[in-house]
Amino acid sequence: MPVLFFSNSGLHGELLFSLISNSLPSNWEKSEIGKQRHCLQHYQAIVIDCWQIAMNSESNQFFSYLKNLNHPKTLLINFPSDISSHMAEKLKRKNFHLLCDATTNQENLIKKLGAAIQSADSALIEDLKNGLLLTKREQEILHQLTSGEPNSVIATRLHLSEHTVKNHMYNIFRKIGVRNRLQASNWAKLHLQAERI
Repeated sequence: MPVLFFSNSGLHGELLFSLISNSLPSNWEKSEIGKQRHCLQHYQAIVIDCWQIAMNSESNQFFSYLKNLNHPKTLLINFPSDISSHMAEKLKRKNFHLLCDATTNQENLIKKLGAAIQSADSALIEDLKNGLLLTKREQEILHQLTSGEPNSVIATRLHLSEHTVKNHMYNIFRKIGVRNRLQASNWAKLHLQAERI
């Protein structure tokens, strides 16, 4: 799976992307901040260059944009070193990883980013193993869950009782480490391959 690099348009973003993509052995794609918000689940990790926040008075607009991003592995680099602890906590609760602030040198940024992406690889492998632990029926139910239908509709489609579907859902949530239907659906979209279902 590729890694997506978000930055503002301009020379800084282009140079940083070139440095990172040439230094780290991943499949990289680049997009401007605010341009791509769909299909994020198809990326192994999202790297966001926050450098322009320190230079820009529109930081509230940028943080509002971040609140709308939803990906399990979002890495923030070059964020302002004076970011408030309140804002940092809000970002961490949204599953953002504050990796390197704007004072980090390029060598350390590359090292930290490489380690974080490698841990994303490890998490992806673990998720795939968890997916393989699902029974064929659990995979079918999880696939049906991605349609957004309630348990009663899923039960009818698969010729099961609603109670059986509910029990399977409980086991699926436990196996893949999620807490609700939305997280399970997102997990399925990321990790279940059509040929396994």
